[in-house]
Amino acid sequence: MKLYHPNLNKKSRITRDPIAVSPVNELTALDPKQLKFQIAAALRIQNDYYPCFDWAFPPPITQKTPGSPAPQTLFQHPSVVPGRYSVYLHTPFCQSLCKFCYYPVIPGQQAGEMERYVEYLTREMALYAPELANDRCESVYVGGGTPTYLTPALLEKLLTSIHHHFRLTDDAEVTIESAPGTIPRDKIALLKEFGVNRLSYGIQTLDSALLATLNRNYSVSAAVRELEDAVAIIGNVNIDTMYGFDGESDDALLKTLSTFVALGIPCVSIYALDGQRRNHEIVRFEPSKDPYYERKIRIFRDARAFLTGQGFEPVLQNIFLQPTRASYRHQLRRWNNVTLVALGMSSTGYAPRRIYQNHLSLKNYYAHIDQGKLPILESEEISQEIEIMREAVCQLRFTQVDLARLNEKYGVDLGAVFHDLIEALTELGYLQSDGRVLRLTDKAAPYNNIIPMLFAPDTLKAVIFGLPEEYRENFPLPYVLTQIGATQSAAMNPGGH
Repeated sequence: MKLYHPNLNKKSRITRDPIAVSPVNELTALDPKQLKFQIAAALRIQNDYYPCFDWAFPPPITQKTPGSPAPQTLFQHPSVVPGRYSVYLHTPFCQSLCKFCYYPVIPGQQAGEMERYVEYLTREMALYAPELANDRCESVYVGGGTPTYLTPALLEKLLTSIHHHFRLTDDAEVTIESAPGTIPRDKIALLKEFGVNRLSYGIQTLDSALLATLNRNYSVSAAVRELEDAVAIIGNVNIDTMYGFDGESDDALLKTLSTFVALGIPCVSIYALDGQRRNHEIVRFEPSKDPYYERKIRIFRDARAFLTGQGFEPVLQNIFLQPTRASYRHQLRRWNNVTLVALGMSSTGYAPRRIYQNHLSLKNYYAHIDQGKLPILESEEISQEIEIMREAVCQLRFTQVDLARLNEKYGVDLGAVFHDLIEALTELGYLQSDGRVLRLTDKAAPYNNIIPMLFAPDTLKAVIFGLPEEYRENFPLPYVLTQIGATQSAAMNPGGH
């Protein structure tokens, strides 16, 4: 009998399939002499877009515990980053629904609902505040949706509540997402006044014809004026750009980026338009790639070369910034196992050794807060071993792994634990290592969703091996991991925590 997770994300192939059942320890034992050949034979490209940003470790394959834990239970484990936490706050309201968006949003005029939602956000903050009273918040990220679609009065109330309920550090990074047509100059000034020191602006492209294909209807010239004001008032501005449109010219992204550089934008995020989510024809072991796959890789590499030539540095695979003018702390620190408080419907958070998600509907979100409960839908307690590899695997996927620092933090020599895997991937040209730092090579970029997962503990691979056969046949990640088998050269024995 097939078992399905009771709360499916219908847009995600990984949570649409059967969940993990009882682990079966039937992984092939590690054979260091064969590992390189097993990797080369089993490796598959997981996605038809590059670079992929919808990615998480551990992958959401196991059964979660439903129900809302009390704050004391949520934070029962000691944090490996004591005294610090960050906050993510989701606002679902948008002017319209973009065709590429799969986040939970509520489009259109919702004045009464927006006012009610902000009120419940402040009540949710109050539920967390006592448990975090002795700690300091180092970053806040207000996402959506389009938070700046809120009225100035609601934005003022929201930002004031954040400062009231959470003790922000003096240098806390406070980010808010925005979109064209939602930040006139006086609203930008209000954001600055109430502590916002980083703005993320989703404009995707400056090509009006391409915008029309996304249900993005705004004036490019008006958006440029908003950006000029944002750079002048806030300074630390990120732009979300996109490429891979049907009918897109080879230089469309470069033209957009050139305009942003001329405007003085100090940070740029680049995403590929995701055709795979719209393609339900799954090929066994290897999802079909859209016809623009190779072309999109070239477009991205040309964009990367242009930005680095303009003084931008990559801080994630697809994020580039001028280090003296911009920051990206919130996103980078997510991979360091810093506690992340999740506020708002559908938000996902991280308490020490516990991953959790809020309710997906406004009705359930409101109902739990009315009962004085955290509006948590489900949570998953992870082992110390998984927590360590959550940091290591995510850092390898998005930036690089400092093995010596992880050894100091957790008391684990990952260079020894995965000695044979590191050696095999290095020989295949997918990994660079100087004995201290690991990073993926350019050759590994098309496989960057899978190669980091090879560092999953063998215990997790055993769980994946125990999945129903149809799951492993229809999703390439479990297939690759189970075909390669065990990859640990030594046991992982954390010390000092």
